Amino acid sequence: MNVIGNLWSSLFPDLSGDLKNRESERAIDASIRFPLLSLIKSSIVWLILSIVFGLIASIKLHTPSFFAEYSLFTYGKVEPIFWNTLVYGWLFNAGFACAIFLLSRLGGATAGMGLFLTISIVVWNTAVMAGVVGIMAGEQLPYEWLEFPAFVGPVLFTAFVGIGFWCLLTFRNRVHRSSFASQWWIIAALFSFAWIYTAAQVALVCMPAQGAMQTLINSWYAENVFGLFVAPLTFATLLYLLPKTLGAPIVGHKYNTFIAFWTWILFSSFAGASELVFGPVPVWVSSVGVIAMFGLLLPATALSVQFLSSLIRRFSAIWDAATPRFLLGGSIAFVFLMYFKVFGALRDSASVTQFSLYDSGVNCLALFGFAGMVFSGATYFMLPRLLNKELPSPTLVDLHFWSQLMGVILVSIGLISGGEQMGALMNGSTADAIAVVAAMRSSYFMTTIGLVFLLMGAVFSATTYFWLMVSNRTDAEQSADLIKEAPELEYTAS
Repeated sequence: MNVIGNLWSSLFPDLSGDLKNRESERAIDASIRFPLLSLIKSSIVWLILSIVFGLIASIKLHTPSFFAEYSLFTYGKVEPIFWNTLVYGWLFNAGFACAIFLLSRLGGATAGMGLFLTISIVVWNTAVMAGVVGIMAGEQLPYEWLEFPAFVGPVLFTAFVGIGFWCLLTFRNRVHRSSFASQWWIIAALFSFAWIYTAAQVALVCMPAQGAMQTLINSWYAENVFGLFVAPLTFATLLYLLPKTLGAPIVGHKYNTFIAFWTWILFSSFAGASELVFGPVPVWVSSVGVIAMFGLLLPATALSVQFLSSLIRRFSAIWDAATPRFLLGGSIAFVFLMYFKVFGALRDSASVTQFSLYDSGVNCLALFGFAGMVFSGATYFMLPRLLNKELPSPTLVDLHFWSQLMGVILVSIGLISGGEQMGALMNGSTADAIAVVAAMRSSYFMTTIGLVFLLMGAVFSATTYFWLMVSNRTDAEQSADLIKEAPELEYTAS
């Protein structure tokens, strides 16, 4: 009964402190508590499931007999399940949570309609589950990050429209009429995904394009899921959380943000074609993609300087709280990510890495390292404010950080360096398939160990979440001003 009581007090906190202090924030938190907790819980569950499937796929690369007797766990099924649950399960749920929280806080009001938003979230996660079941039943589509069966697409899109509509209404109902950089990135991400997902579904599923156009559209879509949705939400989260957690405005935010925003949106829209160097498309198409990938260096440099300069200037604050540590890890991962993306777009490099594990390593660095680190830090920022409880165990949070960091390093090194080695061997005239597989075993083992670390981090995160939900509320936590806010910094995230 005590556990049930603690859970009830988490969902419906009785804050008997200063009724005027943080009154507006408490009202906002109350209106979005259920949807946000649902999103955070779903993201953690999907992360664990995704890594489990990724582990099975990784083990099969160096031990093919693993689960060989079970047709549900063939490599052709578990590998797409890994990527789709990682993207649509973990990152989309975490990204939605950040978008809802940021729009509500920066606007000073919400759209209400909490039940509508919660239903949309349930439909989204139900569609993702249906997609997983469809893939295991052998109904997957042959397109990267679009392997869910055809019937799942309309349901996912409907749920996304519901969540996006709520976010747009919240932005429209904002009390503070000025807009801020985090809001720009979120609104751009919502419109961008609606556009690219509709275009991909129509051109690949409803009215399939012919021949090489399918490859071009699929590459364009997969790159833009990150470039026009996941990355913008990550930028928005960084731009909001850095001043809130460091206690100072972001370095150069008045000068670089506008340019970085528009150049990123422009170049990212075309960067997907860079994956088709030497592919079955006109040379000028892939050349446009290569140029766009190099163009991303402009906004990436501007944003990296902003993020890292702000963190280094207040470096002592990084170890005083959980969130800044994750933000630092994500910012550093972003620098390496853009280097490897640009390197992989070079024609000389693509001749080696194009049909190897290199792109998978870059994607893991993007999803686990950059976006994953930032969204994890945001979760530890949002939960105490939603529940008005302190994190129950700093040690668990530390273990999560170091486990995720080690996992990102090992998986990225294993796949990226292994991809370069694989490409060089495949290009060698004397190398055969058996020799390539034998030479890659160490990279496969490193990737597997890295995924084990990532799974440990996900379990630590889940433990923290559920412990926080059912823990006793202390006398201090009854106070409305337990969480020390910085109202003067609330609107310096532009």
